[in-house]
Amino acid sequence: MSTPFHALGNHHTIAEINLTTFRKNIKAIKHVLKQGTLIMAVIKTDAYGHGIIPIAQEAVRAGANRIGVTTVEEGVKLRKNGLLLPIHILSSIIPDQASDVVNYNLIAQVSTEDVAKALSTEAERVGKEATVHLKIDTGLHRFGMNPNETLPFCKKYYSLSGLCWEGIYTHFSSADEGEWNTTEQQYRLFMNTVAQLEEAGYTFPIKHVGASTIAIEREDMHLDMVRPGIALFGYHPSLRQEKQIMLEPVMSLKSKLIHLKTLAPNTKVGYGGKYSTTKTEQIGIISIGHGDGYKRGLSNIGKVIVNGKEANIIGTISLDQTLINVTEIPNLTIGDEVILIGKQGEKRISARDIANWLDSNVDEVLASIMVRVLRVYIT
Repeated sequence: MSTPFHALGNHHTIAEINLTTFRKNIKAIKHVLKQGTLIMAVIKTDAYGHGIIPIAQEAVRAGANRIGVTTVEEGVKLRKNGLLLPIHILSSIIPDQASDVVNYNLIAQVSTEDVAKALSTEAERVGKEATVHLKIDTGLHRFGMNPNETLPFCKKYYSLSGLCWEGIYTHFSSADEGEWNTTEQQYRLFMNTVAQLEEAGYTFPIKHVGASTIAIEREDMHLDMVRPGIALFGYHPSLRQEKQIMLEPVMSLKSKLIHLKTLAPNTKVGYGGKYSTTKTEQIGIISIGHGDGYKRGLSNIGKVIVNGKEANIIGTISLDQTLINVTEIPNLTIGDEVILIGKQGEKRISARDIANWLDSNVDEVLASIMVRVLRVYIT
């Protein structure tokens, strides 16, 4: 159920999160998975700006098997809020974080000697077992171990006390771009490395390589688990996937018209005078700026929706306000709803539209929305 915007008091800008839509997206993704494939709901970076705790709870209700986050701090926060599912830390940890990983039953990726030793030592100290996944670098060259180093590494550290080597995985560099030659090359490198390790007696029950794109497009690479992220929130990593699976955006970003003024022709507007009126123009001010994560790069190129019509952003977006040209939009009053992401009437603006205006991606647009923008959850 939606909360009426006028009931939100002084909150002029809100991010409305539709939990029903989020659950539908998870179910749509599960529907295209190979039978028996686990789904890790990747809700890193505060669930791409949607709020990690409510989203984690909905992921459980929708049937996610596991949760993926970036940091130990996110994992601890989920545990303290009652989440019981397995939680994977997808970024590299440092040895000092071994205590939290073990004590909060988080699953760390391991690809270095110091992390393996630290987790083993802490697990032994508290009489627990640390569940870990070996990370292989097949071409992204961020985290992970060189495939040629995996066998010597396992010979030294696979049998460390207190470690349970539950899984092994990699992260493709170019799947979203549809560079299948590169992706298939990286997949073969991963599978050959796994086969070599298994032949030597080093087993890993859960193998996983793919995020949203692999989940949607490549059943042959689903293996034991997939790790969808941005698709959960209603955005296909590539437009080519829109015919393969129906996803709907989970977030709408809404603000209010807080001021109106009429300016004469040839009036410079905003910081630096980067916009000048060409005739008598009506200017609206909305209560959102780059301090809310609404990017300054949208100045003079972005659009919003007011009264079912598009209005251009004009002038330089400031820390707290954005100016829009509403000259051609009649019957405006202070307090009118302004859509920055979402639909009003027949008009729609998506996070992908904003990403295109900024020459960026959807992930950045959504995850940049700051905490001072009130999240309102509807079911």
